[in-house]
Amino acid sequence: MDNPEAQVERVIRALTVQSRQDQADALEEYFLPDAYFIHPFCRVPSFGDRKIPLINQTINSRWFIFFIYQWYRILSPDIKLTIDSASFDKKNDLLYCSIRQKFTLWFVPFSLWQANVRLVTVLELKRKPTDRNNRPILNGRPSPDIDDLSLSYQPNKLYFIKGQEDHYQVEDFLKFIAPWGASLLWFSWQLFATFICAAGVLLLRKPIVVLRERVLGLDSRAIKKE
Repeated sequence: MDNPEAQVERVIRALTVQSRQDQADALEEYFLPDAYFIHPFCRVPSFGDRKIPLINQTINSRWFIFFIYQWYRILSPDIKLTIDSASFDKKNDLLYCSIRQKFTLWFVPFSLWQANVRLVTVLELKRKPTDRNNRPILNGRPSPDIDDLSLSYQPNKLYFIKGQEDHYQVEDFLKFIAPWGASLLWFSWQLFATFICAAGVLLLRKPIVVLRERVLGLDSRAIKKE
């Protein structure tokens, strides 16, 4: 990506609402081979190419991320997804995306099970030089393309996804595992906790101030000047 804020929606849609081949192409084009993935339900640590001798298969962490997105589409073939905003922190190479999605299990009749959730996806980006096919040059070595080995070739630099981390509020997370009322129970608990905070201040503020000032000898009015 040369403009992450403008291009990230295309990447997210390819991974979540398009075909299996679109998913594979998006991962190959935009994710580094050792990309990591963190979600409340699953995690893929970062690791590079590893060859499995018995099956003659080379795997890496991106390989497992592909299976996660495949399973995501198998469970919910008809996902409704909206990207509300995207903001790129260029100093720290972090891209923040605010997303709303409707996740429906295909085997539940009449759409009785639905998770209407909000999340913030944080993408860690790395700017890498690329070959003529816009593939990242890893470890300072271009891909084995004769043209790219020419001394006159000046690699272009693009942003690639080093890692993805999905953040959900607890009430949204609960909609995935207990859609019928669990989020309402959590909402009620949050209101109760707020009431406890207010009651604690009203009932205990004066005794605590007295304890601090008279027993412990601390002046609560003293403010440290910075």
